[in-house]
Amino acid sequence: GIHYIEQIILPACIITIRIMIRRQTTTVSRSKDSDACVFKPIQAWDRLPSQTKHQISLDKVKSSMESSPFGIEISIDKKLNICTEDLYFHMRDRQVDFVSPTTFAPGSSYLPYRRYLVDWMSDVGEQCHLHNSTVHVSILFLDKIFRSRDIPRSQWKLLATACISIAAKYEEAEEHCPPIPDILQLTKLSNAGHTSLSFREGELEVLRYLGWRLRAIPPIHVVGYFLAKGATFVDDTWQGRPLIEKIPRYVKKYSDFFCNLTLQEYAFQQYLPTQLAAAILLASRVALQLEPRWRPELEKLTGYEENEITIVFQHVWSYYEEQFPGHGSRSISPRSVVS
Repeated sequence: GIHYIEQIILPACIITIRIMIRRQTTTVSRSKDSDACVFKPIQAWDRLPSQTKHQISLDKVKSSMESSPFGIEISIDKKLNICTEDLYFHMRDRQVDFVSPTTFAPGSSYLPYRRYLVDWMSDVGEQCHLHNSTVHVSILFLDKIFRSRDIPRSQWKLLATACISIAAKYEEAEEHCPPIPDILQLTKLSNAGHTSLSFREGELEVLRYLGWRLRAIPPIHVVGYFLAKGATFVDDTWQGRPLIEKIPRYVKKYSDFFCNLTLQEYAFQQYLPTQLAAAILLASRVALQLEPRWRPELEKLTGYEENEITIVFQHVWSYYEEQFPGHGSRSISPRSVVS
C-alpha cells in the first residue's frame, strides 16, 4: 500500500499541482497584458493635466504644513472609529431647525422675562444633575415655542419644566433622567395641583408644539465638537511662550463660559449656531491671549474664515465686557469669570 502511494499517487498529485501553477502563471501574465485588468489606474500620472498635478501637489504641501492639535495623542475619529466630520456636516444642516436669522423674533412678548426663565431652568437642570448642554437644548425648545405662540403666563412654569424633562430624555442616558415626581416636587408644581398625569399632558403639548422634532443644535454642542477635534495647536503661543498642559482646559472653561453667557441673551439667536460657536472659540483664544488668534486649521475645522465671524465675535466680546467690566482687557485665566 505504501509503495503504491509513493509510486502512483504522489507523482500524480505533483503533476496536478504543477499544471495548476502553470495555469495561474499564464492567467496572471495575460491579465497583465490585457486592458481589462481590474487594478489598472484610471489615468496614469504622466497623463494627468498639469493643473491637476499642481493641485494634488499643493494639497499635499498644505497638509504637511498643518500643525498638530496640542494635547491630543489619538484623534477622536480613531477613538470612535468614525468620520466625525460627517457629524459636523449634519449639525450644519439641522441647525436652522431651531435657530436661524429667518426665525429671529426680537419683538416676542416673552423676551422681557426670558432672562429669568433661563436662570430658573439652569438652576433646575443643575439640581437634577443634568449636563449643561441638556439645559441649552431645553431653552431652545422653549424659545421655539414662545416666539411662535402667545403662551399664557400661568403655563410658563409647566412648559419650561416639560422642556427640561423632554430634553433630558433625548440628550441624557436613561438612568440620568429625573423621575417626574421628583421634578414636580423640585419645581413646586405639585403645590400648584399638578400630578404625573397632568405633567405628561404638558410634555405632549410641548412635543406637539415642536412637531416632534427634537434634534436641536445649540452652540455648546458645536463647540464640543471643535474641542474634541483640537482647538489649540503645538505651535500656538500663550503670551509669547510655548503652550503648557493646562491651556486646552482653559480654552474649554472659557468656551463653556461664553456659551452660557450668550445663552442668556436672545439677541445671539440672530446668528447660526455654528457661526456663534466659531466666534466663541475665537473669543476664548483671545481671552487667553493665544497667538495666532485664528489660523488655517481652525478655518478648516469650523468652515469659517475670521472675517466671516468678526461681527459675531465683536458682539460676544462687547457683551462680555458689558457683563464683566474690566475683564476683557486682562483675561488670562478663566477662574475669575467662571467662579
